[in-house]
Amino acid sequence: MNSYFEEDVLVLCLEGSINSNNVNDIEQEARGLIDENNNPNYLFDAEKLEYISSAGLRFLLKLCKENGNSLTIRNASSDVYDIFEVTGFNTFMTVKKKLRNVSIEGCPVLGVGSMGTVYQIDQDTIIKVYEVVDKLEAIENEVTKAKQAFLLGVPTAIPFDIVKVGDKYGAVFELIKAKNCNDYLVENLDQLDTVCKRYADFIKTIHSVEADGIDLPDIKDMYLSHLEDVKELISDDLYGRILKLINSIPSENHIIHGDLQVRNVMISDDEMTLIDMDTLSHGNPIFEFGGLYMTYITFGVHEPENTKQFLNITKEVSEKFFYKTLEYYYEGKDEDTYKQILSSVNALGLLRFLFLIGSLGIGTPELKDIRIKYCVDGLEKLV
Repeated sequence: MNSYFEEDVLVLCLEGSINSNNVNDIEQEARGLIDENNNPNYLFDAEKLEYISSAGLRFLLKLCKENGNSLTIRNASSDVYDIFEVTGFNTFMTVKKKLRNVSIEGCPVLGVGSMGTVYQIDQDTIIKVYEVVDKLEAIENEVTKAKQAFLLGVPTAIPFDIVKVGDKYGAVFELIKAKNCNDYLVENLDQLDTVCKRYADFIKTIHSVEADGIDLPDIKDMYLSHLEDVKELISDDLYGRILKLINSIPSENHIIHGDLQVRNVMISDDEMTLIDMDTLSHGNPIFEFGGLYMTYITFGVHEPENTKQFLNITKEVSEKFFYKTLEYYYEGKDEDTYKQILSSVNALGLLRFLFLIGSLGIGTPELKDIRIKYCVDGLEKLV
């Protein structure tokens, strides 16, 4: 029996057929490997398993009970998975099917998020390929969040399959006759005001959903974490003022997407839909707009071509689009309240940008110091 470690998990590889003739030898070998490695966490990989009889199932059930009623079998073929399903064994141990392989060669890019890239496979299907995440559990967690959010009323595409794309993972979504909202924006620049209004209304729809029954992070905590990460780049006085600002923003339970820029929005049958849910959280909408400020404003300040490359619009149009959308979203607020909201949004956007360039090192290295100074000076004036 082949075996290897994935970090601290021992992977035991099942092969061929397991039946009454060989199950005792397989059990003895598996237990030996577990004992040799000081009883670590372990799982079984069934990629090369062709058949398992009731004797093999009883062996796995025995290990499952000894392991606190917890056992994982992954990469089961359809035939092997059917055996676990028909016998009901998949109800008390985790059995995962082998992921099918999908090619994205020649597929257009629809959106780029913090964790991956979304491609259009055909007219009815899109796939998000995870460029950063290599842990299947993290992807399954995001897929679960997307399904839960949909059931709460968030207009999002439902993932129906997790696949392999080369050596990466992907989540497949069904989206009928979809067009990227970024393309919609570019095609309708002569009606920018109308596009902003529609986009603002869509953001309101997302934020109108309460995050009840979903275990989501509070986006305020993310910004507090950003502040801690950039503490060495700012004065103690500025740190204290930013901390006071963040804590003064009322805590709310609205669904927050976290990266609601137009490349993460699709238009299907004239309705807008979200396609990227890895940044899903809950909180006050002001934090959502802080992230959008960074996308639409800060990245283009010192590199105007960034906006053209990412959104296919000019820096000036991007700024107008953001501020007009913000006005429509907070339409009806009195002037002083809106100014306070605008100041907070701008400050949060600068803080997030400072975190990305100063702590994570994202962006053009030659501009790092210039951008840090730009963010710090801006925060000094705003907060």
